[in-house]
Amino acid sequence: MEERKLLHGFLAESQKGLPPRRMKDSYIEVLLPLGSQPELREKYLTVQNTVRFGRILEDLDSLGVLICYMHTKIHSAKMSPLSIVTALVDKIDMCKKSLSPEQDIKFSGHVCWVGKTSMEVKIQMFQVRLRPPKHCPFVLIQLASLSERKAFKA
Repeated sequence: MEERKLLHGFLAESQKGLPPRRMKDSYIEVLLPLGSQPELREKYLTVQNTVRFGRILEDLDSLGVLICYMHTKIHSAKMSPLSIVTALVDKIDMCKKSLSPEQDIKFSGHVCWVGKTSMEVKIQMFQVRLRPPKHCPFVLIQLASLSERKAFKA
């Protein structure tokens, strides 16, 4: 807890005190090797041999949070003074039968909008048989880790 209090000093006084960021600063691509690693595939399969969509949602959520942390990174701090949580997952267009358990899944995403205390992250999920890639918009909020208020000192 003491370490979290020290991190409070890294928070900006206002939004004007934040460095400018671009969407490409938070861009990331991640490969989920379902096709190439059978031992990992087992963790993602249902008894009907389909992909467990809840597991994919967990991965999407974790990736959304990671993207936000990349976007808000303070290079002089070894850990973030922010707590970032998912506030909303908008519409994910797909049915669970469209994912093949025999093929790798590629996720890519970036921050596409930033407000005072929230960010929107756009994540795409791509598999060879998914045409076009599926979009998964997430809205996440950032809070000062101690006060659970907006992410500024004021």
